[in-house]
Amino acid sequence: MMLPSGQRDYSAIRLTRHALERFQERFGGDPVDTESALRAALGRTRRLGRNADNGAVAVLAVYRGRALVAILQDASCLTVLTWPQFVPRLQEFGRTRVPRKWGRLLRRLVDPDLGP
Repeated sequence: MMLPSGQRDYSAIRLTRHALERFQERFGGDPVDTESALRAALGRTRRLGRNADNGAVAVLAVYRGRALVAILQDASCLTVLTWPQFVPRLQEFGRTRVPRKWGRLLRRLVDPDLGP
């Protein structure tokens, strides 16, 4: 499936044990399906920013109607945060405020028929 412009597929990235544990802790679900659920969520992401100090990238995804922020570095997903946990760290990733048109941004990540 071709993703709309501005979206990326990180479903094939290496998932650390820490990321899987945080995902299960913060978003619940069956421990057996944790990896497949996180990979499915990372299949449609939007980049939020990059940390200039360590090169980590924050990407936004949606899982069961909730915003999920994955922190990626090199070829690994280091951790998973809920949106309220990420908001205080916006400036670390080069953002001074919440992205504009927040509702539209989330809808485009959920609905594949919505275009740019």
